[in-house]
Amino acid sequence: MCKKLSILLLGFLIAAGACTSTQTYSSIEKGAQFMPETLGLVPGASAAELNFTWYADAGSGDVSQLRLFNEQGKLVKTVNGTANPASEGKVSHKVSVSGLNPHARYRYSVSNNGSDWSYDYNFRTAKQDSFSFACVGDPQLTLGEQDKTSNLFSADKTTAQGWKDTIVQIAKAGVDFIAGVGDQVDITAKGNENEYRNFFAPDELKTIPFAPAVGNHDRHYPFGYHFNLPNEQKFEPIVNAANKNDLETGTAEAAGNYWYLYNNTLFVVLNTSAYPDSAAAAEPYIDRFDTTLNAATAANRGKYTWLFVQHHKSTASIAQHIADEDIQYYVEAGFEKLMDKYNVDFVLAGHDHVYARSYAMRDGKPVNTDRDTIANPGAAIYLTVTTASGLKYYNIFDTEGIYVKNNTAYPYLVNGLTGSASYLQGNMPLSNSVGIQNKKPEYTVIQVSGKSVSFKTYDIDSGNPIDSFTVTK
Repeated sequence: MCKKLSILLLGFLIAAGACTSTQTYSSIEKGAQFMPETLGLVPGASAAELNFTWYADAGSGDVSQLRLFNEQGKLVKTVNGTANPASEGKVSHKVSVSGLNPHARYRYSVSNNGSDWSYDYNFRTAKQDSFSFACVGDPQLTLGEQDKTSNLFSADKTTAQGWKDTIVQIAKAGVDFIAGVGDQVDITAKGNENEYRNFFAPDELKTIPFAPAVGNHDRHYPFGYHFNLPNEQKFEPIVNAANKNDLETGTAEAAGNYWYLYNNTLFVVLNTSAYPDSAAAAEPYIDRFDTTLNAATAANRGKYTWLFVQHHKSTASIAQHIADEDIQYYVEAGFEKLMDKYNVDFVLAGHDHVYARSYAMRDGKPVNTDRDTIANPGAAIYLTVTTASGLKYYNIFDTEGIYVKNNTAYPYLVNGLTGSASYLQGNMPLSNSVGIQNKKPEYTVIQVSGKSVSFKTYDIDSGNPIDSFTVTK
């Protein structure tokens, strides 16, 4: 798995344990402070749980521990986790914490050996009656610069700084967590740890949980090293000609199907990173999605009002990926039919580096064409979000840039025709309600309050949303 790994297998599982105490102390008082690498949080199985992951050098300790403090600095408990070999002579440490109170503030520190502790970091939990989260797409962190056609650049024009700028704005919005729709980093083969360092560089990601989806650029082992996913469903790798018979790629394509419940809302994350070369080849992936959705909805029956799906390759795309055959095969094999089957309310995706919002769709057709206030749609709304770092932007109706110029069967267009040629004549997909390409990093803030969900999408340099709508039940 990691050819250059020079340490013995450290993988083990310590039964999650806790010790409760009223003692007050900080990391300064015991052991040396250290800065854990690529420290990040992921939502747990419910809003009362939280998952943590960080890197450390091999040989720095094979113990994964987290100390949880309340807002006053009193130790609540110490929780044990797992330590496993990762890439570049690193160890991936993972800890899951449960029993968190709603609308509470906590501090935490982590240790690789049980004696030396990190700096203390803060996080808070959501209210029970409402919460908000941000949706971001395709930061696709590189070690280089943003799209040269951008209408807004970061101070140094790098994707790393563009990502930091976006995260700062999201933190100001006061969201409870961030839902990603894939392509956290750029280099696919084997991954690149420097890109992951750029991804986790914003300090805000040490306090705001991030729920990732696997994108086509995330198909490598480091994705699993860096994210501690709740309720992840286990599937065998599909190794075939489409992924060049590479076990690492096949393993990554099988990972990342998971779910988490946040108050009255169920989130199911699906891995659409693979490139099936026919509808038949897409069917095993659809079966996995069906299994994951079935497990998530069955485990939470009667507990949720809203159902969101997060995945990467948007089936409601409007730009350069619009005629991609792998996406066509997902649709033909039944991806959107699954959304209907499970009465999904919202489908969050990326991949096409453009902003698009669909009408409420069922059986492949709009069933509600209201735009601003949508009551009881009874169908899924598909939201495609653009890059959150400014890496690159894809143009609508781009004759030269479109990836597949000769597809006659897909997409399905508003004029009743199909295919890329008709699309390039200026015909949008029949699903599309709103399409925007401002060539600026963007993020969407989603507020869930009982039986109402509101969406506001922003360029990072403006306090006014570029698109907003509300859905009620």
